[in-house]
Amino acid sequence: GMARQGVLLQRLDAIEVLARARHVVFDKTGTLTEDRPTLAGVRVRAAARGWDEAALRAQAAALAAWSQHPLSRAIVAAGAAAPSPAPAWREVQEHPGAGVEAVDTQGRRWRLGSAAWAGGEAGDDAVLLACDGTVLAAFDFEETLRAGAAEAVAQLQAQGVQVTLLSGDRASRAQALATRLGIARVHAQATPEDKLAVLKALQAEAGPVVMVGDGINDAPVLARADASLAMGQGALVARAQADAVVTSSRLADLVLARGRALRAVALVRQNMLLSAAYNATCIPLALVGWLPPWAAGLGMAASSVVVILNAQRAAR
Repeated sequence: GMARQGVLLQRLDAIEVLARARHVVFDKTGTLTEDRPTLAGVRVRAAARGWDEAALRAQAAALAAWSQHPLSRAIVAAGAAAPSPAPAWREVQEHPGAGVEAVDTQGRRWRLGSAAWAGGEAGDDAVLLACDGTVLAAFDFEETLRAGAAEAVAQLQAQGVQVTLLSGDRASRAQALATRLGIARVHAQATPEDKLAVLKALQAEAGPVVMVGDGINDAPVLARADASLAMGQGALVARAQADAVVTSSRLADLVLARGRALRAVALVRQNMLLSAAYNATCIPLALVGWLPPWAAGLGMAASSVVVILNAQRAAR
């Protein structure tokens, strides 16, 4: 049933955890938001004498083409129609977590990356383009909420489930997204080690915790969670560590899967009660001779049929 609903289980006992858990932790990028940000605008600095916005876009796109970072890909996509020919770079280097730098044919050193690294003001969320240490332009981005994210969070909270946002992104971006979604608990700028520490603290506080994530950095925390789900388009490492994969990548299917898990657990309990009721009633009667063997056998078969029919309600 869950597979038809877009959730592929890789560990069956995750059903019980999904039903019992009162706390769900979401990663941000690629989970609550699309994993591809879009360029929202370019702010040309006063120091960019002789450079117009189109030329700066083209220069940034040519430099960003050397990187596979999502923000770099967004700049390349936005500058795809730029008429300027791509410059010839040398000494190209990508610095993880910082940006890309290279030297052009005139010997000028260019940097495209975070504010602290490219020479801007600390705390600026924009990606900056700098030449020989002078910032020429700031590139602003916007995140797109994944379809159904707000509804899924609201439905989980209406069911009494606590929701936490756990992200490695900047605090300002994480808090802005949490505000849009109505999520009160936010842990931002979290390293993989920080994410594990937060998860352990939540488990000690609230019992079983479900983690929903995407990407290689989420693999350790997915493995630590009591039950974990990975988005279908996420990294292979994350999917390998998860107990279930949301193959449809629709967060609404996570809520439906939890509903199915609740019904499945309820049916299991009903079947256990039915079996216990039969055994408690018929076995003593058979022992004292008040229930003939043929009636006991018929009753056992009938109880098994009832249990099977009741279990088939889950499929319907």
